[in-house]
Amino acid sequence: MCGRFYIDADAEFLLRYFRILYEPKVNVERPVVFPTQTSPVVIDYQGQRRIGPMEWGFKLPGQSKPIINSRAETVMEKRLFAEAFAKRRCIIPASGFFEWHQATNGGSKTPYKVALPDQPIMCMAGLYTKHIDEHSDVRWLFTIITREANDDMRVIHPRMPLMLDEEAMNLWLSQTPNERELKALLNFDIGKLLLSPV
Repeated sequence: MCGRFYIDADAEFLLRYFRILYEPKVNVERPVVFPTQTSPVVIDYQGQRRIGPMEWGFKLPGQSKPIINSRAETVMEKRLFAEAFAKRRCIIPASGFFEWHQATNGGSKTPYKVALPDQPIMCMAGLYTKHIDEHSDVRWLFTIITREANDDMRVIHPRMPLMLDEEAMNLWLSQTPNERELKALLNFDIGKLLLSPV
């Protein structure tokens, strides 16, 4: 599960890094992002990358707690995510995320920062959707896809966000992807991780 991430980059860096051709008003409102908070999200719109603020967590009718993660193993099957997987995939930029390791003796949990070595940004794969709230206001929401932990991550937690490199990210954002290749991305392993106890 990914329940908190952080972003050290400013808006100008994100526009350059993701090669955003137009210049929207993008604010990195807070260095650490919690569920229900807003963060910049990258999408493909008519063949061009766009970036804008979205809220973290899909809403379910009658449920107050948002769905912040979607499992890679079931994302194509679950009703809440299947349409978004087919049509509304996104990238959530982050400098890293936090995860808590439970001691084997049942003691207190240790928080870890997880980042990519020698990479300024991690590109977490996600889905987004349009939500109309009780006041008829349109809100854009995102969820982060998680997969089984790789060898580095497994020492502290059994799951991790699905992170993509540049080539995989291009396919993920494409509006006309090869379905077989897109499905294969759900098992993409970003490789080496840098884990630092906080």
